[in-house]
Formats: sequence, C-alpha cells, structure tokens
Amino acid sequence: MCSGGDVSPEEKARTAQSREIDKQLRIEETVASKNESSIVKLLLLGAGESGKSTVLKQMKLMNGAGFTPAEIANYRAAIISNIITCVETLINAMDALRIPYGFKPEADHDFSTANANLCPMLPLVPYDISTESIIVSQSLPHLVRSANTSKGDDLETSKKSVKEEGVVAKADDPISRAAECIYERLGGSEHQPYPPEITILKASERMVFGLELNASIPEAIKYFWADSGVQYCYSRSNEYQLMDCCAYFLSDAGKFLSSTFQPSEMDILKARIMTTTVTESNFKVDAKTTLRVYDVGGQRSERKKWAPYFQDVKAIIFLIAISSYDQVCMEDESMNRMVENMNLFASICNHPMFKSTSMIVFMNKIDIFKEKLAKSPISQCFPSFTGENSYEEGSAYFSERISELNKYPEKSIYIYFTWATDTSQISSVLDTVNSILLGNALMNLGMM
Repeated sequence: MCSGGDVSPEEKARTAQSREIDKQLRIEETVASKNESSIVKLLLLGAGESGKSTVLKQMKLMNGAGFTPAEIANYRAAIISNIITCVETLINAMDALRIPYGFKPEADHDFSTANANLCPMLPLVPYDISTESIIVSQSLPHLVRSANTSKGDDLETSKKSVKEEGVVAKADDPISRAAECIYERLGGSEHQPYPPEITILKASERMVFGLELNASIPEAIKYFWADSGVQYCYSRSNEYQLMDCCAYFLSDAGKFLSSTFQPSEMDILKARIMTTTVTESNFKVDAKTTLRVYDVGGQRSERKKWAPYFQDVKAIIFLIAISSYDQVCMEDESMNRMVENMNLFASICNHPMFKSTSMIVFMNKIDIFKEKLAKSPISQCFPSFTGENSYEEGSAYFSERISELNKYPEKSIYIYFTWATDTSQISSVLDTVNSILLGNALMNLGMM
C-alpha cells in the first residue's frame, strides 16, 4: 500500500498525459484564434451618394473577380434606368427653376451689373419653335442694357455679413432671373409650346418597358441633352438631386440604349444602384489575410442597419464626396451634404467602440470637385474658408476640418483624395490601404 502522500506511477502518467492534452488544446485554440484574426473586418461607411459601392466595384476588379454575366445584365438595366431617371429629373428641374428650353445664358456676357427687376421689360414676342434661339438671344442683351441704364442705382450690392455654414442658396442673378422671365412669358409649364422631342419625353410617363424602349426615345434624349436650356439647368444641378453619372450617360445615350449594348468596366463603375441591403465581400490581401468588406446603404433610412456590423471591426473606410460642398441632402434639402458628411463622420469616429479602430477617409469625387471650383466658390457655403479657391487649398481645408473632428489624440486618421471611377488612381490608394490593414493585422497577432 502507498501512504497518503504517495502517487502511483500510473497516476503520474495519467496526470502528465492530461496536462499534455490540455497544452495541445491551448495551442490549437491559439492557432484557431490567430486564423480568425487573419480575417480583417472592414466597413465601408458614408452618407448617400459618396461612392462606397464604386470603391467596392474597384476592389472586385483589383482582385481579379470581375463581373459575372448576371451582374453585367443587371448593370445594363441599371444604366437604362439611370438615363431615364436623369431625363425625368432634368425635365422636372427645368420647371422648378423656371428655365425655358432653348435658353442661351451666353447670349450677352455683361450680366455683372444687371438689375433684378427684369421681367417687366421683357417684350412680348410671338413664340415659334424655329425662332426660339433668336428670341432668347435677342431678349437677353436688351434686358441687360435696359436694366443697366435705367435702374443702375438700385443694384443689390450688399450681402449678409454673417452666413450660416453649409447654406446652399438658389441662384439669384441676372441670368437666372432672365430665364424665369422668359419662361413665364412663354407660358410656363402648362402652356409653353415645346419642341416635338421634348413633348415626347414629357408625355412618356413610362419610357421603358422592361429593357424595351419606345423607338423615338433615344433620338429625343439626344435632342434634349443638346438643348442649351437643359445644359444651363444641368450647370445648376447643385440646386436639386441629380446623379453624378448624368453627363456620362446622356452624352452618348444612343449607344447605351442600343439593344446590342454591353457595358464595359467603366460603364459599370459609372452606373448607379442605390444600396438598400448589406453586402459582404471577401478579398485576399496576402496568403494569410482575408479582407471581409461590408458595404451598407448611406441614406438616413439605411443607417439603422449599421449597428449589427460594428462588432470586431478592425478598420473603417469612410467616404465623403468632397464635391458635395455646394449640394443639399436628398432626404433633407435644408441640410448641406458636406455638413451631413462631417456630422456623420464625427459620430462614427468618436464612438467609444471605435476608439482604437483605424479610420481611413476617402475624400472622393475629386474630379467633380475640381470642375465645380471654377463656378462655385467654397466660401459661398463655407465662409470660414478664406484661401484661394483652388483644388490644393480647398482640399487642404476640408482635410483639416475632418481631422479636427477626431476627439481621440492617440487615434490616427488616414485621409486620401480619391477618384473612385479612375481605376489607376483608386488602385494606388487601395494598395496603400491594404498595407495599412495588413500592418494592423500583424500587430493584432503580435507579429510586429
């Protein structure tokens, strides 16, 4: 018999074996944990119309996934829908802004000192479709010259000394007022005689049946887009809700509406499909690391779906359309889109759950931003901007505004200026982002 303090060799062996099993289990758990950690969970966030889905398309192209035949067919249908939606939006905007078809804002260039009270001076000229451009071009110089000579002392020269940040004002200048006067004298939306092509579009409540279009629609859209009044309306698109892809698709609508048309990669990148569901995509960053990307809708009604995806997020790519500085929100036209973007970013960036989460900001749509600067000064909507109205100073201003929103000093904010539909530019940025994410993943595994 063994004394109470003695342990038999068999028991020692069983204990050693049990410890070895426990050790092996711990090793396996650690390996499993590390394998799970190699999946980097990434959220694509941002307000509506910021370009999240376009970035996701670029990720698919970069990883060689491409688009399936079913996806290509879906994007072809989306492009047709985009074209029809843009036409309908412009038709409605022509009436909302009171712009007559055929209006030529360049008919007289001396608008800088014109008086606001132009309408009573507009002569009643018999309207005829064939002479529309002549009527408009002759009327504007007369209006401006009369205003300059007779009412020059009444010019509005004062402005508000303090402007609320983010206010997007409707155009109120001699050109827009002249357009309104001509629009009213021609009969407004109810009685204005329209060119036949415009009548076709206005009368077509349903221009598309499945993927089949009325045969007259493509040619009517070509005429519509070439109209000088429509182009003037398009130049004021910050005053209403118009897709960014409008000019791309309407400028060659005949090709896109052809029954034999097959979308290219660029066409697909330009196509707009509103995100109303959460999509999950997986991409290999390297042999051991997978990027799991969640794209969620940015419209206000979709943001309630975000919360379930916040757990275990390693990084967030937050998209802001820098070109939206002079636009209003689709859901609330009293709210500037850039202000909405900054408020949303602040709420995400400073959420306690994301205190140590990498924040990568894409200041997107720099191509549109550069185009806008020539006609829409940043200071009109953001009076605190006092720099030169250039891309360099404007982008630096908004970058600083975004950085200042971060309340965690130890947290890094990575800001990139992107053109999401430019594959070369966005690929370079995404390569850099992948390096950041890979570095963070290695640190989480204790390998850096």
